[in-house]
Amino acid sequence: MKEPITTILVIPCFNEELRINEQDYLNFSHSHPDHLLLFINDGSTDNTELLLQKMIGKRMNVKLFSHKKNNGKAEAVRNGIEYALRNFQFRFIGFMDADLSTPLSECLVLEKEFESNPRLEIVMGTRVQMLGKTIKRNLFRHWFSRIIATLICKVLDEAVYDTQCGAKLFSKSAAEQLFNEKFLSSWLFDVEILARHKNIVGKEDFKFTVKEVPVNEWTEKQNSKLRYHSVFKLLLDLYKIKKHYF
Repeated sequence: MKEPITTILVIPCFNEELRINEQDYLNFSHSHPDHLLLFINDGSTDNTELLLQKMIGKRMNVKLFSHKKNNGKAEAVRNGIEYALRNFQFRFIGFMDADLSTPLSECLVLEKEFESNPRLEIVMGTRVQMLGKTIKRNLFRHWFSRIIATLICKVLDEAVYDTQCGAKLFSKSAAEQLFNEKFLSSWLFDVEILARHKNIVGKEDFKFTVKEVPVNEWTEKQNSKLRYHSVFKLLLDLYKIKKHYF
């Protein structure tokens, strides 16, 4: 890439052939040449890798890193960020869901928060239904997620509204500290990120270095992979996180 990189977006993929909108990615990469899209093919068994290979052949700021076997979303994101830290110079790095439940343009909104507040190290998109926002969620799933969110607040001892929205950005220095070790949970690694950050900066600085920003648009995909019967797995992971970090 000849253009200096402002932001790298890590996009983990596992059997996403039917959910990846190639044109949306190509349009964004064309309009924002200072943004690098780094796809992590996490051992897909469908045609995901072939689709991604086609994309990287069309744009210089689209890259691909592949796992031979599936390692889970947490490790895919972590390895992607570690790969980016080793191979590129940039200001910010983050991750987004491959199905673009949150549009790529939302990362530009998150970036502006860093520009306006130099103390920030983590900026997280949050799904809040309010005037001017388009948040489309299954009602039962929404209430289920609010119960989990309440438990997460108890574990972190912080009033975080939404840890699980798939849109997050980090300063480069924060990424270097937060992704250098494997996570305990593949599903709730977002919570672990905040736990690690709190342990590094302390409770007082936590609220000055982390900010939640309501996303303008978020659409729940019909074939989303999380299942409600996974509640026991989520509770067990929360217990492990609480015990390990606090």
